[in-house]
Amino acid sequence: MRKIAFTLLLFISFAAIVMAQDEEPQIKTENSSPSPDTASIFYTNINNRWPGEKLIRVNDSVLKGFNYFLPTDGDMKLYALTGNAGLAYQSMVFSLPDYQGFRYTPFNFSEYQWNNSNIRYFHLTGPYTNLFYSTGPGKEQLFNVTHSQNLLGGLTIGIDLRIVNSLGLYERQKSDDVTFAGTAQFVNKRENYVVLGNYHNTKLKWRENGGIARLSYFTQNTETDRKRIPINLSKADNLIKEGGIQIRQLLYFAKATSHPVIDSLKSDTLGPKKLHRYYDPNRSNFIRHTFTYTRNSNLYTDDHPVTDEYYQQVLIDSVRTFDSVYYQEIANDLSIEAGVGRTKSTSKAVLLRAGIEHVAGSYKVDSISKTFNRFTPYAYFSANAFGLTKVEGRIWTTQGSPFNGDKGLEGSIMFPGFENTNNWGNLKISASLTIEQPYYLYQYHYSNHFQWENSFGQQTNLSFKALYDNRYFKAGFNEYNLTDYIYLDEEAHPAEVNGSVSVTQLWAYTDVHWGYFETQIYGVFQNSTDASVISLPAFAGRMSVYYNRPLFKRALQFQGGISALYNTAYHANAYMPALRAFYLQNDYKTGNYPYLDAFINIRVKRARMFLQFKHVNSGLMDYTYIMVPGYPMPDRGMRFGISWAFYD
Repeated sequence: MRKIAFTLLLFISFAAIVMAQDEEPQIKTENSSPSPDTASIFYTNINNRWPGEKLIRVNDSVLKGFNYFLPTDGDMKLYALTGNAGLAYQSMVFSLPDYQGFRYTPFNFSEYQWNNSNIRYFHLTGPYTNLFYSTGPGKEQLFNVTHSQNLLGGLTIGIDLRIVNSLGLYERQKSDDVTFAGTAQFVNKRENYVVLGNYHNTKLKWRENGGIARLSYFTQNTETDRKRIPINLSKADNLIKEGGIQIRQLLYFAKATSHPVIDSLKSDTLGPKKLHRYYDPNRSNFIRHTFTYTRNSNLYTDDHPVTDEYYQQVLIDSVRTFDSVYYQEIANDLSIEAGVGRTKSTSKAVLLRAGIEHVAGSYKVDSISKTFNRFTPYAYFSANAFGLTKVEGRIWTTQGSPFNGDKGLEGSIMFPGFENTNNWGNLKISASLTIEQPYYLYQYHYSNHFQWENSFGQQTNLSFKALYDNRYFKAGFNEYNLTDYIYLDEEAHPAEVNGSVSVTQLWAYTDVHWGYFETQIYGVFQNSTDASVISLPAFAGRMSVYYNRPLFKRALQFQGGISALYNTAYHANAYMPALRAFYLQNDYKTGNYPYLDAFINIRVKRARMFLQFKHVNSGLMDYTYIMVPGYPMPDRGMRFGISWAFYD
């Protein structure tokens, strides 16, 4: 308690000293005036089928949200964690997956990896490098490196490296995650030909302890040395590898049009003197080809597979579990897009895209091999009525294994028909219908502890969404109706709903400034008509309140505050390491516990630093801080991190 009291005293004293500084002549937060140590850095993520790519600014000099140093942290991220950085997690907010490709299993680790959907292609005026490092209790360490630069008139390269390595506070809880992405983009002199390419590779190594075996040791705090609390699995490990390449070529049959950001990057006097060319994600009228190769391998081992209450059964080898799954795909996607007319935004008044994708893949488990082929034609249409409203539609269908007969239809309408969030905002209403096969893991699996071959047929997902969005406030309403829904039951086996289950959500996010203070609040209310199939917290949310202040003639930017994460009690899904998946349980309720973090963020020129007292209320309330049954969250501890940006 002396260490805790001293740390709190130090935190309060430092904040008091800062607030006691001489008043500035005007109230200026870091968001109201740019720092002199910044540059024009933008990036874009490329979509697989649909339009919607945007340029996003890199805010590497802004302190807001800098204290969210973990990939699973964020002002709008609400995840149930398995007790240590870099391990499996599950969202507490229900959503339907929105990705193409081989839908093998719910990705409960995608925040830790670079993949084709989140890899960043940079637009910049000069060389850019950012280094980040943080450390905390349990030998928790994070290290990120980002670098990008222009080489020739139209060639830009970049790399992103992320490492998460944490021993954890409990036995056999170590994570060792490494993900890398290298990118290149080229635009020719006539600006009618563009190539975008990436290579990415992810390796996640997890020690799996199966959760603690004596929950009362934690909930009653009878054993304060966390390493001495018994665990369920003593020799289990998971190894997940994912990687591949993607090459996209675009041939434009219309001249390039002006784009405010692209044009400013070309003419930026702070950048290189020579003119540079950039890929414009808003440009239309092209023929496009995308080649994608992906490979995935999952290995689960256990040198002591005891058949007790944990595994329930051993089916192949009672001495050692060695479950390997390997699958790969080669995809070729050819599409054409054409648009006419202009609106207030950079989009076309009428836009049409049509394409077809062919995928050839293979799947191997143990000595069993399967091959797949499928075709997916798709189309997109949008019309903008003089900027007053914008209507969009999408349609697609798949023929071939293992997702034969999958199809989808989606429509939306937006008022007004252009980006208006800086004024009175946008209202968007959408509805979608998808008919899909379940995850392939639910269809077929062969391992030492789980085996099945199911023929569930397709599940039907009908959703309705309404979204209002402006600069300071977002709110939405979502309604999902799921028929023949497939899930993992209480024995971690696939099961099918006989009928329908519905999920209703109401959410809001606000970012409010008053003087030197700022608050971000995000909250979601949810209701599932059948909690025995889809169990969700009735409410989950996060709030941050902090004080911003420029000091020493704006040479130093200070930010200090507190953030809180809370969700109501519910039967959170349990985690099965042998499947790398979450499944239903009805024995233990988690939640109804606030996680409070106090933090100080500072920026001096191009360096940002944070000092975070994480989970400050640990031990001051009941010992119920568990998000996933059997996996207690870490006790209180200090975290420190630093980020340094280089623009030359």
